[in-house]
Amino acid sequence: MITIVAKRYAKALVELSQEKNLVEKTRTDLSSFAAAVDGQEQLQKLFASPAFTPEAKKKVIGELAAKLGMQKTTTRFIEHLAETGRIRYFRDVQQAFEGLLADRENRARAQVTTAAAMGAGELADIKKKLEAVTGKQVEVDAKVDPAVIGGARAQVGSVVYDGTIRNQLNKMRDRLVR
Repeated sequence: MITIVAKRYAKALVELSQEKNLVEKTRTDLSSFAAAVDGQEQLQKLFASPAFTPEAKKKVIGELAAKLGMQKTTTRFIEHLAETGRIRYFRDVQQAFEGLLADRENRARAQVTTAAAMGAGELADIKKKLEAVTGKQVEVDAKVDPAVIGGARAQVGSVVYDGTIRNQLNKMRDRLVR
């Protein structure tokens, strides 16, 4: 769950990157930084540990940013997270950043779960229906879960559209129990 703190930082970063016309570069920088930290257990420990000073964390961030070719704005933003003791929220900030950009660009990501793999035509139909319902441009991530038995379940943000046979059976069982 993304924290209120992360959303505030993300909003500031979105506004700054849009103001400077560096949205895509900022998105790339955040992804590169996250991948670099995820790939190094020592970096994860350094950023999570209160034993390391904010100055030490900033120094590591600066060196890593230079190696990754990150822009100054993004580097300074991540250093600010370290200064304020909020570097542990970096992943939440990154997710909130992507979410805010998606909202501003009228995009949404849908997680569609079915019992069997779908063909391109079926995915296109589901995408078209989700776009009509949400009024946004939808990117579909397909997932297979045999437990749904049949039908499809789509989640767009916090909204769930459940047309699975499993869900229908559960509803029938609940009605019969009453």
